[in-house]
Amino acid sequence: MRCDSPSASPKPASVRALSAAGFSLIELLVVLVIAGILSALALPSYRQHVQRGYRAEAAAALLEAQHFMERFYSVNGRYTTDAGGPPALPARLQVMPTSSGGSGGSGGSAARYQLSVAAASVSTYGLQAEPVGAMAGEPCGTLTLTQTGLKGRTGSGLSVSECWR
Repeated sequence: MRCDSPSASPKPASVRALSAAGFSLIELLVVLVIAGILSALALPSYRQHVQRGYRAEAAAALLEAQHFMERFYSVNGRYTTDAGGPPALPARLQVMPTSSGGSGGSGGSAARYQLSVAAASVSTYGLQAEPVGAMAGEPCGTLTLTQTGLKGRTGSGLSVSECWR
């Protein structure tokens, strides 16, 4: 009997099992196409939710700035400074997101909203949160808030209630 004949030395069972295991190139390509389609559908929705979260953060900061203005009025009897101009908001309310308290850094986040007192008189004021950086093209535009609690926005993409939720 010859040793080099195929019938003389059959492959062990473990080698046959390994050669049959695995994925073909077509199967891998189908999986990649499906994953690409799913991510293309999910990414815009994810970005909308992230933007809505950033907008809610700015709205909360405007409400906190409103509290600052009311405390300023309680102390001074007016919404303006002695020089007649609007008071400056505290540093923690001027830019959103705020810097991290303990480390003194920006927390790794770039500014998304710039808050300011848009106008102030003795008995009225207007606050605004203007989108900057990555949020500059935001559909709501600048969020506004007055001394009466009237909420507004300058953009035309969404309604005021959608922008402030």
